[in-house]
Amino acid sequence: MTDRPDSTSLPPDLPTETPEPAAPGLYVHVPFCSRICPYCDFAVTPLGGPGSERLDRYRQALLQELELRAAALGADTVYFGGGTPSLAPAGFFREVASAAVERGLASPSPFVFLEANPEDLVHDPDLARRWAAEGVWGVSLGVQALDESRLRFLGRAHNASDVAVAVSRLAEAGIPWISADLIYGTAGQTPDSLREELVAIAALPGVNHISAYELSIEPGTPFGRRQARGETLAVRSDHASALFREVHETLRESGFAAYEACNFAAAPEFRSRHNRKYWSLVEYLGVGPSAHSFAPERGERFWNQRAFDDWEEAILRGEEPTAERETLCSHERALEELFLRLRTTDGLPLGRFAARYGEAVVRANRRLFRDWRDRGLVQLRGDELRGWLLPTRDGLAVADALAREVNLDALAHDRNAA
Repeated sequence: MTDRPDSTSLPPDLPTETPEPAAPGLYVHVPFCSRICPYCDFAVTPLGGPGSERLDRYRQALLQELELRAAALGADTVYFGGGTPSLAPAGFFREVASAAVERGLASPSPFVFLEANPEDLVHDPDLARRWAAEGVWGVSLGVQALDESRLRFLGRAHNASDVAVAVSRLAEAGIPWISADLIYGTAGQTPDSLREELVAIAALPGVNHISAYELSIEPGTPFGRRQARGETLAVRSDHASALFREVHETLRESGFAAYEACNFAAAPEFRSRHNRKYWSLVEYLGVGPSAHSFAPERGERFWNQRAFDDWEEAILRGEEPTAERETLCSHERALEELFLRLRTTDGLPLGRFAARYGEAVVRANRRLFRDWRDRGLVQLRGDELRGWLLPTRDGLAVADALAREVNLDALAHDRNAA
């Protein structure tokens, strides 16, 4: 691990272009939160009680899991998600990333990213500087809203002024990648009010990446239970479509280009280095409770025990804390690739898709692809068998539906995708 330069500019060795990622990624799940947001369906638990004791138990078990999973993975990104990684103690990110490097799971000097809540940076003025000293390159800030009533509705602990303070401290510390997360589509939100929030977020000095997600109501969450009782918590689907267009138009006008349906960057070099691995079906390993992994050469997914105690107990027995594994058949892999790639502006490379799943699949869908083009949902670059399908904004809005329209009957059921 090396300290990054104390500068808000990009370091000289950081490329200005980001081709499709090839190196694997490492995801570290930090399962603790100071409070649980009513919309959250992730594997999280309130820190509560003797928080430092639980964090230390987690740290020790996590380091043991890295030992158990030691392999020549060579990930060039280490992403700490949650939960709330910004609750972690001083030195945690350097220690874990260094341990991953020592065990072959990460390459030397990987890009280290973490998720954070604005209030943590407000309460501790030196937090961002400590992260920079630990080699942190990027921070994804859980803004979620700048409207005070929406912040209260979403159960957030910060206010709008806290966001400006948090971003300022990250920028002053020299963190080169600062992303702001936004949730839109809450009941009563209008395109005009959404535009105001988007413009304000885009104008925050230092923010060079924005993720904007439509509110999703999941069963079992407080919001899910309220919706089951008849409460209206989110906008109607037709209204959500208008808000999706507003997000894309406003952020484009503010200098943030979409590169995925929900993700926007101020320049190509600020596209997410870690999340793009998921969309490109690159190998990744997840450690920590509930963390998911993908081994593309085997077409295998596996995931850890969700409950903290179950995860910890398996590690203390000297066992990898894997809860379950699944091997995707060719049809499943092809459908997943369609779902993921049609959500990105890089689109679907037809030649590569044909090489993996058979040219007959592409031939069988040429008429469908032309129909998408004629409806303004995609651009077709190159020929119909070896070119690229590039979704337009309207195509990104219905990417999941497009993936389901593709006829995969011509795919040989016993073909093993590369």
